[in-house]
Amino acid sequence: MATGITLASTSNLSTTQKAIIAAAKIAHEPAAPDPDLIANETIPQGSKNWNIATYARLSQASQLTEGVDLAQSQQLVTNTITVTPVEHGIIVTLSKRLVRSQGDTNVVTTSGSLMGVSMRNRKANDVIALYDSFSKSVGGSGTTLDITHFRGAVAYLLTDNNTSYGPAPMPLVSALHIEQISDVIVDITGGANIGSSRFGLTEEMVQRWWRGSDRLYGVPLFHSGYITRDSSNDSKGGLFHRDSMHYVQANAEAEESQADISLRATEYGMFQEWSEAQRADVHGAEIYSNTSATV
Repeated sequence: MATGITLASTSNLSTTQKAIIAAAKIAHEPAAPDPDLIANETIPQGSKNWNIATYARLSQASQLTEGVDLAQSQQLVTNTITVTPVEHGIIVTLSKRLVRSQGDTNVVTTSGSLMGVSMRNRKANDVIALYDSFSKSVGGSGTTLDITHFRGAVAYLLTDNNTSYGPAPMPLVSALHIEQISDVIVDITGGANIGSSRFGLTEEMVQRWWRGSDRLYGVPLFHSGYITRDSSNDSKGGLFHRDSMHYVQANAEAEESQADISLRATEYGMFQEWSEAQRADVHGAEIYSNTSATV
């Protein structure tokens, strides 16, 4: 039976229907542990830079003879580095019209979150660049990282390689590309035999390695998400004591905004002064290996 009702097509109603926009998602950023893995300093307000001094060791004590004067006096010597923070920042410009019509997405708050991630990205990459500055390099281009490279690097750092700095103190830490961690795990577990019955260290690491913060020889393995591959599919991570490098900041992150009336927009900015430097070359080693994708 005819109802007398005519159904309109979508195209007929398109001009009257609202476009519903889902809440915007923020792109996932990788873990950036690097700035927290090295020594952190904050210079006092009004200061320009930060001097980090390390006392060199004295020569070995002498055996004495009764009645004979110990004439040789030793001199205190310091090795000093100077770190001068430099300004970094990022700006996002939002039109007033966008802010007024932003719907249920707080675009200003989202922009602040994205700027914070951008600043962390820069800090992490500044520290990652220091890994390449260590004189000792373990592995090499095209090399697959294995347990021998790792234990050799630990042994190097705990050896007395320098009269001024001495061996690296424990604990050590390591920041690696995730494929480097994967290669070490495969080497420990036997790769193809990973499903076989295993106990102790290998069993534990197989079950939880994906967290990217396991220990090997007592050294935490941190997944550093901003370590990249070069054109040869190689990556450079680091194994070091935290005091081998210093991150120095002059202030906390400062958020500022400024309206531009003629543009009918507002500039939102985030700024901070920091810098970083290597202090003890012999207390760290570059971990250099192939990181081609496993799958």
